[in-house]
Amino acid sequence: MAAASSSTIPQQKKYDVFISFRGADVRHNFLSHLNKALLDNLVNTFVDENLDRGEEISSSLLKTIEESCISIVIFSENYASSPWCLDELIKIIECSKTMEQMVLPVFYHVDPTIVQEVTGSFGDSLAKHKEEFKDSLHKVESWSQALKETGGMSGFVSHDIKNDSELIAKIVSWISEKVDLMFPSDPINDGLVGIDSRVKDFESLLGLEMADVRYVGIWGMAGIGKTTLAREVFNRIFYQFTIKCFVEDVRDNFHKCGPDGLRRLILSQALGRENSNVGMPIMLLSSIRRRLCREKILLVLDDVSDVREIELSIGKCAVFGPGSRIIITSRDQQLLKYMGAEIYKVKKLNDDEASQLFCFHAFRRDISTEEYMKLSKRAVEYAQGIPLALEVLGSNLYGRSVGEWEDELEKLKGTSDPKIHGILKLSYDGLSKDDKEIFLDIACFFKGQDRDYVEKMLDSPGSKIGISRLLDKSIISVIDNRVHMHDLLQQMGKDIICQEKQLGQRSRLWDPKDIYYLFTRAEGTEAIKGILLDMSKIKDLELTPNAFEKMYNLKFLKFYCSILHWNRVKLPEGLNFLPDELRLLHWYEYPLESVPWSSCAENLVEIGMVRSKLKQLWNGDQHLGNLKYVDLSYSKDLMSIPDLSTIPNLEVLRLSFCKSLIEIPLSIKYLSKLKQLYLRHCQSLCNLPSFLHLKNLEILSISGCSKIRVFPEVPCAIRDLDLEGTIVERVPLSIGYLPCLSNLALSSCTRLTSLPDSICNLKSLRHFSIYDSVNLLELPENLGNLESLRKLSVGVKICRVCQKTWDI
Repeated sequence: MAAASSSTIPQQKKYDVFISFRGADVRHNFLSHLNKALLDNLVNTFVDENLDRGEEISSSLLKTIEESCISIVIFSENYASSPWCLDELIKIIECSKTMEQMVLPVFYHVDPTIVQEVTGSFGDSLAKHKEEFKDSLHKVESWSQALKETGGMSGFVSHDIKNDSELIAKIVSWISEKVDLMFPSDPINDGLVGIDSRVKDFESLLGLEMADVRYVGIWGMAGIGKTTLAREVFNRIFYQFTIKCFVEDVRDNFHKCGPDGLRRLILSQALGRENSNVGMPIMLLSSIRRRLCREKILLVLDDVSDVREIELSIGKCAVFGPGSRIIITSRDQQLLKYMGAEIYKVKKLNDDEASQLFCFHAFRRDISTEEYMKLSKRAVEYAQGIPLALEVLGSNLYGRSVGEWEDELEKLKGTSDPKIHGILKLSYDGLSKDDKEIFLDIACFFKGQDRDYVEKMLDSPGSKIGISRLLDKSIISVIDNRVHMHDLLQQMGKDIICQEKQLGQRSRLWDPKDIYYLFTRAEGTEAIKGILLDMSKIKDLELTPNAFEKMYNLKFLKFYCSILHWNRVKLPEGLNFLPDELRLLHWYEYPLESVPWSSCAENLVEIGMVRSKLKQLWNGDQHLGNLKYVDLSYSKDLMSIPDLSTIPNLEVLRLSFCKSLIEIPLSIKYLSKLKQLYLRHCQSLCNLPSFLHLKNLEILSISGCSKIRVFPEVPCAIRDLDLEGTIVERVPLSIGYLPCLSNLALSSCTRLTSLPDSICNLKSLRHFSIYDSVNLLELPENLGNLESLRKLSVGVKICRVCQKTWDI
């Protein structure tokens, strides 16, 4: 085959392909099928329909050859008998040399050597032409030379391929590929920023060279570019398949037209026919099944939201021919897993890509001023790599003044663009009622929190699998076990809440102005499920004793300060009531000495009352079976904590800087699930109970407890042990039997004089701090042999004494 340089971009041509043929041989059979296949693959062809040709080729036809990118020459048995065909061939050869036009010879029931050597029927035809054109033998010689030259080119030989349909498929595939190479798309000019790398990554999953039948999924959140990627992949590979079909908006078509309408759509695209068997999935029809199981098929099902949309249209066990590929785009990862698909997660655009895409829509040219440059950065930050948001926002701002840009970007701080909101809300609308509640709770209260913590805070039947479903639908993500949500999805969730009637009827409140208004001018109702207030953003707020009386469905109450601030939520007349449904109580600088627990303690999962005025947590018996986290740090007036046996599921207890706390009750031994205990700078503590019963205790910190003399008894699960600033006098030999101990802090232990050799048995020890333990004069001799030890912090005096046993 004669081919143009792949780097050469041809001038604008009228036709992709010119076909030279002998009409009597192939017009009504092979040619008609080939031409249709090329047209079906969006290849623009020219086929001369002039049946009554004269001996002289027209100038217009010669011009048509020049206006074509590729010429296909179909050498059939009687091709050379036509002077017209031979004149076409001479022009085609000329164009291949002067215009770098591609030439594809097809030897249809003809041996290439007969054409190249001008023998057989081709030799006979040339002999007749010599008799007929005695006065123009140079012309006959030119025909002969053109045949020899073209016959020597690489092309397709029908004898080497078992049937015409396969031959046509190979020709179409070759032509489509060459046309694409001659007219490469420009992703930047097409607004497809970053598409090439994503197509490359996705095609690696397709395995186009393999003969298996493969399902491949494109997964991601709404607006991330799933359909764009699927369409681009389809456009780049469709010519490699005998049947190809791209079905857009499967979810919408299924809901609007039902399975019958979806089946008709697939059949009309794939087979060019209607489905006459209404009510029956395509692959249950024997005639269609026989056809499709033999064909190499490319089927794209775009925006599938339910497995039924596939099963009721093509059937549960669709069978396709070898090499077939079924591409499914969906927001639901579980659906793709169920279909047995290899899954490609669409990545967000990086900063450079996002900037390019935004500028493509916002300017259609380079940014001209520094003001627009700064505003563009704000817009790109707002979109956070989501193509839909960049396209919509850029289009909305196109041609606007700087003032209008500033106004729009300021507005978007508190609400979503309507078009972006509408697209993203499709993900929300597809959730069950319970999953919607989980989504809204995460959007309003728990974004960025530890997944285990969120699951416990939402602990109710279906919440764990609900979080998994949100993950599958790409509504949330989990990175380093923390729950993340795209800012646009979070804003969409908050917009949904804001659309709920008036303040007292909204289920979740987070805006300081709204909350201030609620407590000062309005009344809360049973509709309120959560309040999240940054106290640093309001004036002092005084609550009445019955402020929460009508909020009996309140689950989450969090008063916090994002920055140090003197504004507070005050209770000048005390507090009479907290809702029974309360699961989270976080009140920074709680102003009272006690809490009116009533029965709300039964549902509490977390109590966070840092810097509170509490003197005691509660009086009498309380049922606290769900409580897992307690943080009373910096509550300097707290003198005692109650019976801990009523909190059997407690996992974290923080009492650091509770300077008036005088004891830890013996009932702590019942906290078998306790993992973290922080007692830092509890300066009134003199004694500690045994912690041996706390089988799951991993972190114990009593640093700064300056009256603690005895090294505490700890369980084998301990990982971090911090006794810095205590007055312990000795470390027990049992220290060597703590297999998990990774961090040990004994700095500023001024009465510590020696360390047992058993400390060298700590095979997991990585960080050991004994800085400023001034009476400790030497280290165990074998401490330097601990391979796990990465950091040793010691004082200058110890360094001088122990340098022979430790390489400092």
